[in-house]
Amino acid sequence: MSGSDNLRVVVIAGLPGVGKSTVLGIAKEILGKEGFVVETVNYGDFMVNKLIRDGIVKSRDEIRKLPLSKQREIQRDVAREIRNYFEGKAREAEGSMFIGFIDTHVLIKTPTGLWPGLPEYVVKEVRPDSIILVEAAPEEIVARQLRDKTRYRADYADPKLVQELMDLMRSFAISSAVLVGASVGFIKNEEGKADEAAEQLASIIRGL
Repeated sequence: MSGSDNLRVVVIAGLPGVGKSTVLGIAKEILGKEGFVVETVNYGDFMVNKLIRDGIVKSRDEIRKLPLSKQREIQRDVAREIRNYFEGKAREAEGSMFIGFIDTHVLIKTPTGLWPGLPEYVVKEVRPDSIILVEAAPEEIVARQLRDKTRYRADYADPKLVQELMDLMRSFAISSAVLVGASVGFIKNEEGKADEAAEQLASIIRGL
C-alpha cells in the first residue's frame, strides 16, 4: 500500500460529557492490537498551534477576534494541513492501514446561532471516509458533566436541550457527509459500557 491507499480519515464528534475521549482511547487500543496504525488530531488544537506558530495569534482567545473571513480561510487551510499530515503518516506506515481520527465539532453553539463545524470548505479538504457521532442518554450526559467540574457547561445542563442538540448534530453530520460521500455512524455510549461503545467504533473502522 502507498499514499492514500492505506489511509482512512474519520471525524469523531460528540457533546461535552458524552465520553468521546474514553471511547476513542479504548478503540485505539483495540485497533492498535489488530495492526492498525492510529493517530488522533484535535482540530481546534491543531488550528491554535498553527496560528501561534505562524505568529497570527498568541492565544486561543484571540482567534474569535479575527475577521470572520480570516477565520474561514484559516479553517480551510488547517483542514488541508490535517489531510496532508495524515497522508504523510500513511506513507510512513506503508504495509499497515493508517487511521486518522479528527476530534472536532459538527456544530458549534454560539450567541449568533448554530454554526457548522464541517462546512463545505472544510469537509472537502479533509475528505473523511466516515463521520461518527458518540451519543448517550441526555440525562447521562448531564450527570457526567456534573461529576466533572473541569468540563461542566451550564448551557448544556438541560436534558431536553441536550437531546435537541444531538438531533441537530445528526442533521449537520449527514449534510456534511453528503458533500464528500462519507458514511455516518452513531455510537451509543451507555453508562459503564465504554468498552462496548469502543468495540462498535472499531467495528465501523474495520469495515471502511
